Parts: sequence; C-alpha cells; structure tokens
Amino acid sequence: MSSKNNCRVVLMASMVACMSNYNHADEDATYKKKVSRNRLLEEVVVTAQKREEDSQDVPIAISAFSGDKLEAFGIENTSDLQKITPGLTFTYTYGYTVIYLRGVGSDAFLPSADPSVATYIDGINIPATRGKNDTLGPVQRVEVLKGPQGTLFGRNATGGAVSIVTADPPPEGEPIAGTLKADIGNYGRRGYQLYGASNLVGGLGATVSLFQNRGDIIAHNYLTGPDGETVPGPEREDKDEGARLKFRWDISDSMSATVIGSYINQFNGSSLMLENTRPALILAGGDGSETKADRRLENDFEGGSGTQNYIYGAIFEWSPGPFDMKFTASNIETDVDWGQFDYDSTPSSGATFFVYNEPSLQDTYELQFTSNEETWLSDNLEWAAGLYHLEASSGFDRLFFTVNTGLVTPAITNALPPVLSGTVTTLLRELTANNEVMLQSTGILDTTADSVYFQGTWTFDERFNLTLGARYQEEHREIGDTYLDLVDTTSGNPPPEYYEGNDFSRNTRVLSFEGKEVDANTTSWRIASQYFASDVVQFYTSLSRSYKSPTFNVVNFFTPPDLVKAEEATAFELGFKSEMLNGELQLNGAVFRSVAKDLVTAIVSFTSGGIVRFSNANEAVSDGAELDFQWQPMPDWNPGLAITGGASYIDAKYTDYKNGSGFDDETGLYFGPDNLTGIPLQEPRDFTGNSVVRTPKLSSSISLNQFIELGDYGNLEFAVDYSYKGEYNTTPQASPYFIQDQFEVWGARATYFYDPLGLQVTAYVDNAKDKDYFATIMQSDFGRTVSLAAPRFYGVRLKWDYGLMFE
Repeated sequence: MSSKNNCRVVLMASMVACMSNYNHADEDATYKKKVSRNRLLEEVVVTAQKREEDSQDVPIAISAFSGDKLEAFGIENTSDLQKITPGLTFTYTYGYTVIYLRGVGSDAFLPSADPSVATYIDGINIPATRGKNDTLGPVQRVEVLKGPQGTLFGRNATGGAVSIVTADPPPEGEPIAGTLKADIGNYGRRGYQLYGASNLVGGLGATVSLFQNRGDIIAHNYLTGPDGETVPGPEREDKDEGARLKFRWDISDSMSATVIGSYINQFNGSSLMLENTRPALILAGGDGSETKADRRLENDFEGGSGTQNYIYGAIFEWSPGPFDMKFTASNIETDVDWGQFDYDSTPSSGATFFVYNEPSLQDTYELQFTSNEETWLSDNLEWAAGLYHLEASSGFDRLFFTVNTGLVTPAITNALPPVLSGTVTTLLRELTANNEVMLQSTGILDTTADSVYFQGTWTFDERFNLTLGARYQEEHREIGDTYLDLVDTTSGNPPPEYYEGNDFSRNTRVLSFEGKEVDANTTSWRIASQYFASDVVQFYTSLSRSYKSPTFNVVNFFTPPDLVKAEEATAFELGFKSEMLNGELQLNGAVFRSVAKDLVTAIVSFTSGGIVRFSNANEAVSDGAELDFQWQPMPDWNPGLAITGGASYIDAKYTDYKNGSGFDDETGLYFGPDNLTGIPLQEPRDFTGNSVVRTPKLSSSISLNQFIELGDYGNLEFAVDYSYKGEYNTTPQASPYFIQDQFEVWGARATYFYDPLGLQVTAYVDNAKDKDYFATIMQSDFGRTVSLAAPRFYGVRLKWDYGLMFE
C-alpha cells in the first residue's frame, strides 16, 4: 500500500466522523454504560504532571493506555507500542534498545549513552542497559509523553518519556485479585504469567507477578564443515523470566508506604547474531554485491548477552493538609555476565567482542511536593516541586576484542599517524606475526547529579490557564584511567575464569590514558497555555527545553576517552484535544517543531580508534504534525464497535552536520575526524541536509475492535489492526545501502470471554502478511550487518481471572 493510500485509510475515518453534527453535550450515564464493554473506549487517568488527571485534560501530547486497552491491542512489551503510537520508533543495536520519538532520539548506545526518551516504572527512572527487559506484564497503565519533558521528568527526556505504572494491592475489605495467563504459539513460543494481589492484614497489601517466556531460534546459524558439508553453527535460544513484588501499607488515611522489588533474568541472542548482507571490500573481501536477509546466519562465534536486572524501590506518601509529599528512593543493579558478538558476522575469523562483566549501578532519591485542595490559592494555582539526586556507575570492567591478523593490511599499518607511530605501530606489526591478536580495554563512567524543580499552573478562569516550570541541575561525570592491553594467546586462549576475574598475568600494557571529568549545569524549562473553547474542546501551546547529559567515549583502544558535549532540545507545539458527538469521538492533533543542538550520534569502528565512537551533530530540526482519534461510530445500532487510529508526519533533517563519520560505500573504510589511517579520502564528510536516522516521514496506525454480547453464552471480541512506517535512513550519511524500506504490519485477534468463570481465550496472528523488515541494520568495518524483525507469529492466549473465586 502506498503512503498516499495509507494516509487516506487513517484520515477517512476522522473525516467521516466530522461530517456528522457537532454537539458539546456532556456524557450521560447511558453513554458510559454503552462504552464500558469495549476495552478501547475507556478513559485513562495519567500522572504526566505529577498528579492524577484525565488524559484528555492534560495540555501535553500523550498516548495513554490502560492494561485492558493494551491487552485489547495485543501489546505484550514496550517495543510493540510503536505499532499504536505513530512517531515512535524502536530499533535494536547490539542488544541495546534505541528509541526515537517525533524525530528526536540518539543512535548512541552503551551504558554511557543516555537515552533521549526516558523510561520510568512506578516513578523510578530506568537507565540504559544491554538486554533491558521490555516485557510489560500486568500493568495499570502506560503513558507515552511526547516532546521534551525535562522539567518534571528530569535529565535525558529530550524526546519524551515512557511511564509504566503497575497496579497497587487492593484496599482493605476488597477480595483477592489474580490472573493466570499462558501463550502458546508457533516457533515453539511459550509464555506464562501469574499475577496475584491481596490485602494481607489491616492496611497492608501485596502484589506478585511471575513471568517466563521461551521460544525456538528463528534465525539459525550454519557453517561449512571440513568436508564442505553444511553443519550447525553456535547458537542459543532467547529467554526472559522474572518476578515483581509490591507491598503497600496504608498507615493512615493520610500516610502510606510502598516497597517495590523486581528481578529479571534474560538471555538475548537475536540482536547479537547478525547477517552480513554486503561485505566490505577491504576488510571482508566483498565485491559490492548484496544478498537478501533470510534469517540464515553464518557466524563462527556465538553471539548473545546474559543479563540480570534488579530493581528495588521505596515510596513514602504523606498528606499533612496544605500539601502532599512523596519521597521515592530506588536502587537498580544490572550485570551483563556474558556478552559476545561476532563483529564481522561471517564464517571467517575476522573480529569479535566479548565481555563477562558489564556492570550498571544507579541510586536515585526524589522528594516531591504537590498542591491539593487545602493549599493556599488552590482555587487558581496547582503546582509540583521537588528535589532529585542521582548516583550512577556503568561501563565495562574488562572488554576484550580479537582481530585476525590477516585483516591488518600493510596499507593501514603504514598509514598510522605519527602520534601513534610508536607503541601502536609496534603492536600492529606484532599482530601480523600471530594468527589472532586479543586486546583488552576498560571504561567505567561515574555520575552524580542534583536538581531542583518547580512547575505551576495558574487558572485565570474556567477557560484559560498558564503553566510555567523550570528545573535546575548540577551534574558531575568522570571516567577513570583507561588502557590498552595485549593478551598473550601464543599458548592458546585463556580459560573463561581468566576473563571473569582479576587475573592480568597474561596481559601486557601497551597504552595508558588518564581519566577525565566534566561538570555541567543546565536549566530546563517549560511554558504552556491552555484554552477551553468548550467543556470538550481545548487548545494548547507549549514551548520547552531539555538537556541530555554530556558523556565520554568509554570504549577506547587506541585513543584517549574524549568528551561528548551535552545535547540541547527545544520544542514548540500547538495542539488541540476534543470530544464530539456526545463523547462518541475523541479527536486530538498537534503541529510541532523540535530543534536539537549537539545531537549525540554513534558509530562502531575499530579503525576509528575507539570501537564505539560518540560524536555531536551540530544541529537537527524536526517539523511535524500528528493526529489521533478514538471513535464509536454506531453507539445505538452497534455499541460494541470501536475504531482507533493515528497518523504522524515528520520532516527531520540534520541542518548542521559538517564533521560526519561513516563508512565509504565503495571501499568500506571508515572516514571521520578521528580515523587512524590518515588517508585523505577518509576525512570527515558533510551530512548537512540528510534525514535524521530512524525517523520515517509518515507513520500511521488504525485498529478496529468489535465487541459482541452473547448473553449467557459469554461475549466475543474481534480485532484487526494495521500499522505503517515509511522508509527511513539508519545512518546519518544517508547511504542507499542502509535504508529501511517502508513496511506495513497487519494483526488480528478473536477473543471469547466467559465472565462467570473469568475465562478468556484469544486466537491471534501478528505480522499476518509475514512482512520482512529489519529490527537491526548496522554499519561496521566489515560491511552491512542486519537482523530481521519477527516473522508471522500466531497462537492462542489463555487467561483465567481466578480472583473471582474469592468474591
């Protein structure tokens, strides 16, 4: 389907609805009763402004979904949110999730690269880590806040924020609640989830959630045996399992305490086992030809990462009268205890990375105050204020890199710049005498940040209000001493315990680099106004600025860790939210402009001297418009029918990017300001005018949901949904060989409900047309490496609400 036809599909539903008579009447009891049976049409309460509000009343572009609504859409993890949120893009880079929203994001990854879209679970900030779990499990709601959110959500929310809220335990006197879910599908997929919630004694209650997901390997790995036969290569299936606990104690009517714990154990191989579909000319012996990705891998080195993630949180809430107080403390520990990647992604022994200790630690403390009905000037003023403190440490204790000596060509060796002609030249010449060289480096980034914030909304009358907010932050970051070691492999590779421990007996120090530090003081701010033309129509404007923290290049082999400047994002938005036809149609829209200065970008290349190199694009601008709707077209004749959808148009360009890094399309050699070869043709190139990566101009979605009551026989629900993304670049240099073509994804579900027993059975199909598109498409010294997104998945989900037994 062309982009023009796709746009018509989404917008026609809105146009048909608007042709009907417009009515400002409030919803009545009959309307509420009619829409209550369709899970897509329920109202969602959000906390985007640190207080509970209807999502339609908030002067922020927001996509909000309750747990039931997500279930009706078939959304099981956060990456699936892009199917129902136009303008949102999830991709994967070497096991890390990369998020873009409205053209604002960063393709930089690693623990030292802060995301541009912040993620929160129960108000706790989740740092960027490899293998970050995205299974939603039982949730109360998910909010996707669009545009800079630095005032209330703090650092690194330049593109927006994703806020996930889990359910609290039932209050005293309420029965036990609980569900048991099973998902059985093709490719051997098996998923199980157990959820329980109960009041234990008095005001003390608890929730517990257990989940496990397994599945067969989809992209298989093959190698050529000694006699030319095809033999299985190294591979391992993905897994995802964990538990979440929440205890809440209602100490009194005005005081409560909540304790949260979460454990996730995950192995991710699919994003670290890639196909090389266009080998580079120099380092991989390619001839410029391309092969089509077919989920048939040829990796001689097993890829994947094993991750353990622990989240601990404590929340204390108190309402003494003239204000409400909330204190949140959290501790997050993530450890990648096994990570490997076949960097060349070919059957040859080209280059590999591996790490057995990639720690990430983060502690946060937030003291928040909000106004209430007893606050002075509460008739006109609502406000939120707070203090925030963060301490974090992340990086690589010991990172290993192996290179086959046949790849160290005389041209690269002899062209090393004079500053590296000593030890590095000697090292490279030494490597050519052995079959394989093993290098080791390290890099740990420590962060301390303190901030204070305030945001207030003054209501002049029932139609107009003005919001002003600001957040001042002081941040200190430092990277310790780093080094380059040569590991002796003349007698064979060391045993695994050598890599995992503190044994350096086979290491020889080649280069040493002193640590560096940086201090950054920033002020984020927001100005917004809101005008209610009627009880059900509002217009709003917003001008805001947020910052992403400066950082360092922590993965360095031949060069010292250099500074990457802080990123600044400024956005203007003009939008409206409306309810029409007695509440049967919600129609929201916005136009916006985002300007990002010193946008953080990343590239992976060992000939750049740092393996993973972060740099700054001077400026990027995103102009766009979006529309979303929720419609009950026949409330009298067919009250169970609901249609939802949206479309987003974004024109995102690099307006000043003259010092660009990348890989030459012909030779495959790295070019950029920090290239080690010194070859004139490999100097930086001008990317000004190229499209911002991972940002399609047009994206859209539409879902149709039909609920049918069968009386004593139960109820049925049928759903069909469609999402579209236009083509987009995956490299700032806009190489034609690294473009994700436009793609469409169809899905369908049929659900049977039998309420007396709390049973729910769903037959589903995702990616019904079995469309091939990329989950990962990467540039490297060895060419183009890719992985395809999930093929057609189908199966059956069973859900039992066993809490009904206790009513």
